[in-house]
Amino acid sequence: MSVSKKRVFVRKLAVAALSAGVLVVLSGCANGPFDVAACTPLYSSGSNSALVSADGDLSSDPEAEFPTPLIADAIESETVAVGDGEQLDSGDIAAIQITIYNAKTGEQLISTGHDNAGLRVPVTERAPHFGEIAECSTAGSRIVTVGTAGQILGAENIAQNQLPLTEDDTIVMVSDVQSRYPGKANGANQVAPAGLPAVVLAPNGQPGFTFPGTDAPTELEFATLKLGSGRTLAEGDLAVMHVSGIEWDADTTFTNSWEEAGVPGSFLVASSEKSESGLPPGLAEALIGQTVGSQVLVVLPADVGFAPGTEPEGVTSGSTLVFVFDILGIEEQ
Repeated sequence: MSVSKKRVFVRKLAVAALSAGVLVVLSGCANGPFDVAACTPLYSSGSNSALVSADGDLSSDPEAEFPTPLIADAIESETVAVGDGEQLDSGDIAAIQITIYNAKTGEQLISTGHDNAGLRVPVTERAPHFGEIAECSTAGSRIVTVGTAGQILGAENIAQNQLPLTEDDTIVMVSDVQSRYPGKANGANQVAPAGLPAVVLAPNGQPGFTFPGTDAPTELEFATLKLGSGRTLAEGDLAVMHVSGIEWDADTTFTNSWEEAGVPGSFLVASSEKSESGLPPGLAEALIGQTVGSQVLVVLPADVGFAPGTEPEGVTSGSTLVFVFDILGIEEQ
């Protein structure tokens, strides 16, 4: 039995298929240290995962080595380096770097590259099962996982990423957990002002809108629905936020990160008048000075909103828009 040392870079993980956390342009609670007793990982270690070493630095290629071929019929997973950051629980959002190897040959098949923000995935039951595998780990941890491609990635993601694998082929995956974000705003509830749309939240935090039956405001209005105790957003910050947007009195949203990707996006908190990748002036004004953990309702008239011709798809030019932002964190730049 030989030890494979192949670490051939093939391609980076497809953003669309695997929900990377990337900069979103609208025109197109801290846990304690790792505690095994308080959180039981979904998958256990085993004889296959014990054969994998991954001694590279956590900010670069994990340099995984293992005897080939490895053959698995169930997922085995273990934390080989325990970080000292926040613990990931069900419902949280994990930012992770992923490297996947062919367990038959040792060849590196796909990687997020460790040169960007990595993937942002929900810690919930869904394919690919990156979030489930990371549950109970802490930021700064490295996890080694062995299982079949179908079990870990799911058939749809194998096809979308054009991987040279069948569902039954064994893969080795190294997950480097960079950071944890709460899955929804966790600040203290605030009394909403009269005359604005009422916001009702689903159990996962997704907002729904009820309009007051009056004409839309003609000036920018915003209100903090939940007041967080985290860092204050400053101009130029890259905020990690869930967002839902709807036209005044409409029945359906035109943007909804809860449904579209299931993960929050990254938004440059600056006016589009100062930065091409910034937000409409009214949104920037409403968000600057808000705190992480807050939920903010914004009513955006057209004159402080999107410039004509730059409206998001599905938005009527000149309409008044309503947004709810859940401010989950600030991404390091």
